[in-house]
Amino acid sequence: MMAADLNLRVWLGSGADAQAGMIVPYVQSPAHRIIDYRIRVIKQGPSGTSRIAQSGSVDLPAGRPTALTRFSISIGAHDQCQVELLIFSQGIQAGTYRFACASAF
Repeated sequence: MMAADLNLRVWLGSGADAQAGMIVPYVQSPAHRIIDYRIRVIKQGPSGTSRIAQSGSVDLPAGRPTALTRFSISIGAHDQCQVELLIFSQGIQAGTYRFACASAF
């Protein structure tokens, strides 16, 4: 299966009015489209491993940043945390994006 080239802009941000630890994945598309997404977050540290998984569909208006979801995570000084975002368009994988959780703060 070939990946779709959607020319998406994808990044992590923090909620504008959110508490510390809030992560918001954003997607911006040059053209209107509906995408499906899967998000996996893995945090590892001295206290163990935590996992978050979410999925859904979102309608992306052309040229407008759109938040896919919002979630909160507490990260300690010795924790490692990664967000993996998979995007699909019409059942075809359009991209895999990986971020350190800290890039959102």
